[in-house]
Amino acid sequence: MNENIENFLNYLLDTEATSEIAFNENIHKNNELFHSRYLKDWEFLVNHKLQQVHPDIFVSTLSNVDSGQKSESNDSEEESSTSSSDDDEKVEDKKTFPMVHSLHSKESTEYFDAVHQCRRLLQLLRCCQQHYHHFVDLYFQSLDQCIKHENEKIVIVALQQIASHLSENIDDNNERKRLIHCLPSNMSDPTINPLYQPFFDTIQLLLSRNNTEQAMISLISLNDIDILYPYRARFLDVRREFRDSTHYFIDGDSLLLSIAHHTNVDLKSYYGNTLHVIFIIERILLTLFNQSHQCNYTLLFFDCHYELYRQETSILGLLRSCLIVHLSKNADKCGITKVQQFSSWLDDKYSEFVRDEKPLFIFYHDMANFDMENGSLLSENALKQLTIIYCLFGNYHQNIIKCHLYLMNKLILTETTVQCFEIQFKRQFPTSLLKKIIELVPNQLITITKNQKDQNEYEKFCQNICQDDIRLFLYLKAIAKFINNTKDQELVQLLCPLFILHVALLIRLSLLDRHLPSSFPSITFSPMLSQMIAQFQQYLSSNLSSQVSSLSWSKVADLFDGHLFAFTLYRLSSSSSNIRFDSKTYEIVRESLSILNIPFSDDLFQNVVNQMIQLNVVDFSRSTFEQSSIIVKRIETHRKITKISNRFINTLLQPIFSSNNTSTFEWVTPNDIPATRYEGRHHWHVYKEVGDEVSRIRDDDEQYTQRKKNPRFRGQQKQQYYTYFTLYGKSLTSRDIKDNQMQIFLPTTFTSLPNNEENSIERSDSPSSASGSKKKQQHKKQPNKIQLKKSEIIIKENTERKMNKCMDDETHERTNVEVRLKQIPTDNYSDAIDLIDERLPNFKTSTIRLELLKRKFDLQQKYLRSLKKKHSLTIEEKSKLELLQIEFFATMTEIVHLENVEDVFAEKRKYMEELVDDSVLDREKWYRFQMEKINSRLPRREQGIRDSRVAADFIPDGWQVEFLNAVDAEQSIIIVAPTASGKTYASYYAMKHVLENEDNPNGICVYVAPTKALVNQVAATIYSKFGPIFGLFTRDYRVKVDECRILVTVPHCLEILLLSPNYQRWCQRIQYCIFDEIHCMSGELGSDVWEKTMLLINCPMIGLSATVNNGKDLCQWIQHVEKQRSELYETLEPRQVCFILHHERLADLNKYLYSNRQLHPIHPIGLMNAKQIITRGLPKDFSLSPNETLRLKDAMQNVLGQTGEPVCEDTSRKPIPTLSEYFSTDWIIERCKCNNYSSLVSDQFNQLITNQQNSTIDSIVQSINSVGSNDFSYPEQKSISTVIVEFVLTLKEKNLLPCITFMDNRRLCEKLAESVTQYLEEVENELRRTKYKRQIEVLEERLTQFEKAQKSAKGKKKVRTPDKCSNSKSSELKEMEEEDDRVQYQLSGHEQNLLYGILDEGTLANRRGCDQELVSKLLKRAARYNQRLVQYMKRGVAYHHAELNNKERTAVEALFRNRYVQIIFSTSTLALGIHMPTKTVAFVKDSIFLDALQYRQSSGRAGRRGFDIQGHVVFINIPISKICHLTISAIPDIHSHFPTSVTFFMRLLHLYSNAKNKKDAMNRSLITLECPFIKQSRIKYHLIDVQTRYHCLHTLDFLHRLNLINGEGDLIGLAGLLTHLHYFEPANILLVYLMDTQLFHELNHDIDIVNVLARLFTNIPWLVTHKQFENLVSKRRQQMFNSKLFLSKMLINFSERVQTYNSIVKDVYGFYIENVIRHLRSLIDNQEQILPFSNISFSQLSDYDNGTFEYTLHHHYSQQTLNPSISPFSAPSGLTHEKFMSNYNPTVGSWDLAYDVDLSTRIVPFIDIDIRDHTNSAYYLNSYAVDFFNHGSEASLILENQINPGETNNLLLDFLMMLSSIKTSLEIIIRNENEQATTNDIQFFQPLFEKISNIKEIFAEKFYKAYPYARRR
Repeated sequence: MNENIENFLNYLLDTEATSEIAFNENIHKNNELFHSRYLKDWEFLVNHKLQQVHPDIFVSTLSNVDSGQKSESNDSEEESSTSSSDDDEKVEDKKTFPMVHSLHSKESTEYFDAVHQCRRLLQLLRCCQQHYHHFVDLYFQSLDQCIKHENEKIVIVALQQIASHLSENIDDNNERKRLIHCLPSNMSDPTINPLYQPFFDTIQLLLSRNNTEQAMISLISLNDIDILYPYRARFLDVRREFRDSTHYFIDGDSLLLSIAHHTNVDLKSYYGNTLHVIFIIERILLTLFNQSHQCNYTLLFFDCHYELYRQETSILGLLRSCLIVHLSKNADKCGITKVQQFSSWLDDKYSEFVRDEKPLFIFYHDMANFDMENGSLLSENALKQLTIIYCLFGNYHQNIIKCHLYLMNKLILTETTVQCFEIQFKRQFPTSLLKKIIELVPNQLITITKNQKDQNEYEKFCQNICQDDIRLFLYLKAIAKFINNTKDQELVQLLCPLFILHVALLIRLSLLDRHLPSSFPSITFSPMLSQMIAQFQQYLSSNLSSQVSSLSWSKVADLFDGHLFAFTLYRLSSSSSNIRFDSKTYEIVRESLSILNIPFSDDLFQNVVNQMIQLNVVDFSRSTFEQSSIIVKRIETHRKITKISNRFINTLLQPIFSSNNTSTFEWVTPNDIPATRYEGRHHWHVYKEVGDEVSRIRDDDEQYTQRKKNPRFRGQQKQQYYTYFTLYGKSLTSRDIKDNQMQIFLPTTFTSLPNNEENSIERSDSPSSASGSKKKQQHKKQPNKIQLKKSEIIIKENTERKMNKCMDDETHERTNVEVRLKQIPTDNYSDAIDLIDERLPNFKTSTIRLELLKRKFDLQQKYLRSLKKKHSLTIEEKSKLELLQIEFFATMTEIVHLENVEDVFAEKRKYMEELVDDSVLDREKWYRFQMEKINSRLPRREQGIRDSRVAADFIPDGWQVEFLNAVDAEQSIIIVAPTASGKTYASYYAMKHVLENEDNPNGICVYVAPTKALVNQVAATIYSKFGPIFGLFTRDYRVKVDECRILVTVPHCLEILLLSPNYQRWCQRIQYCIFDEIHCMSGELGSDVWEKTMLLINCPMIGLSATVNNGKDLCQWIQHVEKQRSELYETLEPRQVCFILHHERLADLNKYLYSNRQLHPIHPIGLMNAKQIITRGLPKDFSLSPNETLRLKDAMQNVLGQTGEPVCEDTSRKPIPTLSEYFSTDWIIERCKCNNYSSLVSDQFNQLITNQQNSTIDSIVQSINSVGSNDFSYPEQKSISTVIVEFVLTLKEKNLLPCITFMDNRRLCEKLAESVTQYLEEVENELRRTKYKRQIEVLEERLTQFEKAQKSAKGKKKVRTPDKCSNSKSSELKEMEEEDDRVQYQLSGHEQNLLYGILDEGTLANRRGCDQELVSKLLKRAARYNQRLVQYMKRGVAYHHAELNNKERTAVEALFRNRYVQIIFSTSTLALGIHMPTKTVAFVKDSIFLDALQYRQSSGRAGRRGFDIQGHVVFINIPISKICHLTISAIPDIHSHFPTSVTFFMRLLHLYSNAKNKKDAMNRSLITLECPFIKQSRIKYHLIDVQTRYHCLHTLDFLHRLNLINGEGDLIGLAGLLTHLHYFEPANILLVYLMDTQLFHELNHDIDIVNVLARLFTNIPWLVTHKQFENLVSKRRQQMFNSKLFLSKMLINFSERVQTYNSIVKDVYGFYIENVIRHLRSLIDNQEQILPFSNISFSQLSDYDNGTFEYTLHHHYSQQTLNPSISPFSAPSGLTHEKFMSNYNPTVGSWDLAYDVDLSTRIVPFIDIDIRDHTNSAYYLNSYAVDFFNHGSEASLILENQINPGETNNLLLDFLMMLSSIKTSLEIIIRNENEQATTNDIQFFQPLFEKISNIKEIFAEKFYKAYPYARRR
């Protein structure tokens, strides 16, 4: 069989590692493997794959998953039955519910692989059948076999393939007949499996159609698309993708339609408006811009999309044209146009644009969630067509453009969050069919005939009359066209003056005056008039698209305002006299009508309206209203706010008390407003104590004491605890794992003989001894006139004696080496060199060392010659040659030093020529060889000096010395330095400083780490350095928190301590706080805790990170905080802040693509293009290795030499010198000097970027880019398991192990570890069968003879008398045991491995160079929990992910650091800060979670300082576009967060109320609220300050209404239970409200309570339409599935309480929004009248003539003063504050407000139970928590609920933690109530506790059964 075919097929069918894009790309390529001569091989493999599918495998899968988990945990409990019928996953191919692999057992993985593999196999055969005739029969045979399969999933796959085949409009009747023949004959049988029916219906529909293109497009319905081309959707936070992406696309049409359907946008009334939608879109674009602080996106508009809705609503067409022109003309943020328009996405111009821009993803709305029946703006047919076209659009971009797909559906967008759906199609839509469908979309765009004469006349007119405003010009052109092309001239003559008046008002009126009443009498337009207005809007739109004018386009976004148009008509109709207009308005109208030849009169407009009424084309409602009375009523009404008062609150709110803005509300005491305060059934007067949060974390010390009453056992437990840290710490601090191999040392001092001592010292101290420069040996022999003392003579004699002995010993050792060398065959150079390398470190004297080096040099020379003589080298031999050249160079370097050669080029020339392989060697070639071949191993001279403050073997760099000095001065420090530069190592000095501080012997140092894994590692290091003085505090456990001197914790737990009144004195003992990986403060949800802890401490801090772009901003923020602390605590001067920025990385990171057993180098510039480089620039951490420097220099010289283009116009800049010019004084290149040369090269390239020399840059990039070469294929077309095995062997050959391989899939980690282990086992078994067969037979024969001898001996002993036997029985057994031991001892280690152990060839483990005792102990500890992992580790292979318990993770990490384990397959658990020195880091399989930050953190594991000379980063099967994105993305900025939330403010109140030192508590709280990082921005300073204080003010009112605080700000009632659930804000607030109103008392069934809790505490939406939901629920109910998938409808009593709660939230925080924006408007003039993204100002003076229409609007009708919160740009939709709050949901946010106020749910605790988006469309929630409560099966959650396998544990654990917290709180409350004299509240809490406790126990039992390892932690 052809092995290549098998590898290729396995690669295509590897659903875990081969993406759909890669699969589709490869099956459509021409391949030699498809040749007819291989058909038999294909037939065999295809049949084999199909036979692997077992008909009953689905039933066995679920049971095997659970039983597998059960057996793994050794749990004796019986697993509940979770297997389901074969009909479980009947919706596998619905687009929202595709099948997901279950990766929690081998069986389940095989099943789902089989189904997905079958789908891919049929697609592959279909493609082959299309292009290769000999595959036809195989394709149809496979289809027939699948149709007849007993597994219904395989049948569905086959039916789907047939339907897809038929949809391609095939013309071959034979094909159609064969497809029909494959179908079952009983398709219409009512007893047929209902799962097949949708597919049968689609197939019958496709078979019945005519073969015409029109029929084809008409028959593609939405359901057919779903069935034929399903996709999977996941709701994710993708902010990092938006932040780091070099470029992505936004579909402008779907964005426009999405915002047009915004719940607050009104485009239906009075023909809509343009300004409101464009304003919201600008808000969105600005927020996206702020993610990366650059415009890294392009807005795309496709005319083929527009044609589908052009005729629907005219305002949409006008909006589209306005938006395109406005953004093109006015929103140019980057100097280049970021708006592009194409005819379609199949256009050649678009394809070319995509190739240039290389987008990472495209962002669009698929229209699927719009209401099809009540679409408002669009008809049902239009929406349906748009949904289909966007489905095809996404499919095309995924498979052809090869970019990710993100949907705007349910978009949650803030400065710190971008949450949306990611989708992945499972089948590619045929490109040929796509083209036919797009061609059928009509193209009826209106074309405008340009009249240049009219255009020039109109332009001149507009320049004179309206200050160059383009809007008047556009109206004039449209009206002229309108007059010429409209038949009904009577209506035209009436409308045209009104249009002119309208545009004149748009130009003249202030935006503030156009916020008109929404309740003026309604106006009805006749169909004819409506049609004409729509036609006019179309002319306006066409003018926008076709006109080029020099007039001002700044206000083109405001082109039509329907409310203003209608209100103008209303005022004209209702006025009893002629309405006067402002003189400027009149001038525009009069002159415009004149140029249009329309007569003008003073009563023109009243006459026009009257005629329209008489013609019945307009009708005004007769209802009237009195606007003035409403205004007076609103002004006289003042809101009442409860005045909660204590010293902390009064100080915080003092700026509000002293401002003039309190006039809008009235202060009242808490007792004066009982009517406005919500009263629950229980009115709490006291705080229900729920215990300190610290005490809830498991105290391991206390548990040991309780478990082990006997002190001796407690001592043993503690000894085991510290034994663990001893083992762990030993692996962290051992220096024997340093990788010195092939490191080239600069001169070091060697011990020499007495007569050589002076000369030796001189040579070793000479700074240029390695350069070969001439040295004058000046031996000044002067008579010794100084008489030595006796002691000195003795010392000298002893020294000489020791040196003589050393000389004798080394001479003897040298002789032994020679003897050993003679025993090695003369042609075995490798072993001889290895022997010398092994012994060389033992030789210190220069003479003998030199002799041995020369011997090694001679062997290397011969070895080098032997390899070069070969005509062709194997891959292994090529690797050996590369390494040998470096070793040869290193040996020569040391020989030159020891011989003190003066002219190296003269004396060693022949060796240099042999090394370079050039007989005509010059200096340029020699230096080039060093930079190319020696590369990162160029010798590096230590730049620092030893410092007594650190370990003797550590020489600190300059920046580290600066850090040490700052610690001594007790300053705060921010360090930004590369990964592996020694930041963490240096931080231990701060710990030492605290421990040795005699002035504060009780001082504490706190180390804050981002992960528990890093916590354990730091603790182990502290133990090894300082002893058992540390404490640990994580969310799982705590140890010695009160007694420790160094606390290692995570930020959430430090926040708990800092906010605990009981630990206030403990916090005051903190002297230093170290924050490791501070870039985590700008991460996802919950990352704000980093910032809060930095503000809550009152001590110097140290911040460490390698990936912070705005470190200076961070430093300035800390300086501001320290200044504020100094003022509050009244110190003499603020604490100083030291900022340390260090860019140089000591170890280079060489990057490679892996393919076909080779590592192909990637140049960091070779992946870019000029546009990307110029737009983004080079990253700050950009660096070049010597080899990369040389390649870039050569490329620049070649390109610039060919073009003759200068680098810059500055002639003072010198060109880059040649290598011989720059390094001419040295014979060897030192690394520091090479780095300076690299800077020269980089500077020249940066100059090209500055000058924007695009063509030159592209030429340079192309010349050094080897990725696109045809020399190798990437990625390899093999299964991932095969690729990884070969990759590991390649690393072993190139001596690049150890390696950490990262991926995002836990099961894939285990699978790959198993694959490598299995390969090693197979190699070992093969060797036992072949190479070692004879040796094994000899050993077995020896053992057989021994056993016979044993039996013989036993027989002789039986002959003895019984007494003697009895008397000597024990001694005889003892003798036999001793004999066994002797025989075992006689076997050598190799012989024992041959018989019982692991052969050296069968393991990667470094069994000789490691600490065997440490290895043995760690393996023994891990073996108790995971035998399989231990077996892997014995072969040098391991995996690492979050499911491993602490002992397993410790073993993997420690053995890897000890170099025993050589390769680890890991998720991101090893990426963040973990000390895991390695030579190589690899990335396998693309993932959304692999972003630029993750890449930098993970790759930073390679080449760590002090352990590796260089690091290597290898990409395996990662798309080239993604690699480019990862390598060139800039280091991200740290993003800030809003400083408070409802729950956090409650915790501050609790801290102050219960603190013993209230001043300290108040000061720390004030600093936290008043000094957030976000206020460093000048733009946001006032916004955040005002918002923070008003938020606290209104939150006090809110909490008092909910009976959670009293008048003094003390927490009361259930506030403690609420604050303990602060992780789940704002659901915790509603939960307490529901408890207080006794909802849970009314619920009698556990499942109802779980449903309520799931509604509150889970939030994963489905992307599914209502129709799909109904169909799916019905089918699943029939088929009896395990999971319900969707949360049940809300109970009535639950829904009513939620509405009541939300009404309170809206009432309180609606007023908060008004007050904040009113205050901001008083501080910042007219900012609300500036568009946010384009910065176009619409501010205009309201200097109207008295008594005019405009004057009346300004003084009597404008609603802006009544609605200060609403943006003037939202006013054209008639939006009011009441309407905004009525439609409020968190997704809508502040898009419509005058200022971008943070309205996230932590700020405004609104609970959107229906999960609505900005269009008010509701989404269905995933019921995973309820389903798990019912069935307890993780497999069902993965298979049915579509939960990612890596997320199930965390999601369920969060739910369990919530239940546990509630139960514990209620338990403590009941215990306290029982201790009270009166227990009136027991009846309230006892039933509540019993219900929650029962639910918690059930859920916990199922959780720990599904995740037994979680209990072991």
